[in-house]
Amino acid sequence: MKKQVLMSLILAGSMVTVAAHAEEQAQNQSSNTSTIKVTDVQNKDEQRKDIDEEITNARMRAQLGSKSKWSFKSALAYNGGSVQKPFERIRPNYRASASAEALTTLSGSIGINYRMNDRDSLSLSTGVAMRNPFHDETGRSDFADPRKAKAGKKVDRYYVSNPSVDWSRAYKAAGLQMISSAGYTHVTDPDSIQNTAALGSISLDQTVLADFGTSNWSGGLAFSFYYSLYSADTPDIGVQNGWQQDDYGYGIYPFAEYSFNDTYSFRTVFGYFEAVHYKDGQPGALPAGQVESQTPYQSMGVGISVTRDIYLYPNIQFTPLDIRADRTNVALSTNINLF
Repeated sequence: MKKQVLMSLILAGSMVTVAAHAEEQAQNQSSNTSTIKVTDVQNKDEQRKDIDEEITNARMRAQLGSKSKWSFKSALAYNGGSVQKPFERIRPNYRASASAEALTTLSGSIGINYRMNDRDSLSLSTGVAMRNPFHDETGRSDFADPRKAKAGKKVDRYYVSNPSVDWSRAYKAAGLQMISSAGYTHVTDPDSIQNTAALGSISLDQTVLADFGTSNWSGGLAFSFYYSLYSADTPDIGVQNGWQQDDYGYGIYPFAEYSFNDTYSFRTVFGYFEAVHYKDGQPGALPAGQVESQTPYQSMGVGISVTRDIYLYPNIQFTPLDIRADRTNVALSTNINLF
């Protein structure tokens, strides 16, 4: 009996020793092991941020393009008739006169957008246009010009021209939402090449937006500048036909928005500060160093954020110098990004 008790005590002591040793090993292993997250060792430049945390304005988001690495990007606008006759084939030139007629047109740019990182994007696109898109036989490649001054001359309905490459960067600084962009457009439009020897243009743009406290109002400025390039000087160009070489042009466009909710907003743009400098030596050109101010205009409409990547802006456009129904046009501008 004593022998059995002694053997039991020895066995129990061995189990305690083994358990203590196992616990000691576990403690040593725990002290030599740490939990590391992937983001802890990942290069900070590799940790892509969400640009929507800085750019909250619906229109500016859509202008940037999709957040995907590669995507389809477009900026299209429809310029319709006057508010007096919105579905007419002809639209008055509200910045010239009611008698200076233009055709209703669907135009803009379509292309591919490459998102370089969370802030920067590069896009390749081309200009597209369709004249009188909702009239005549839309399947035909041309149609008879309905404007009196053109006397039924044949007009091409579709054209694709002027490819471009653009870089843009979105960011927030001093509490302001900003987009900076630069681009080059190469002129392939036959009329521009033939009449002005146009080669291309370099553009710089800057948009700045401020939120006005806790109210639903926000506002800012859009600044645009371009410099024209030509393959030859054409000082004797026929100015009477509306063709003239310009050196550069710029515009400052104040704008304001009131957000009703995440989808709808009221928006107005003031195109009051636009100017163009025509090349010296051409008929009608101002003296060197002077610029010609353009007729001011204003747009007012409703911004509709269909999704993060689709933004619509149905609006009217008019000149504050002569507000009339026959000189106020209906229009629709869109930003549509896919994938």
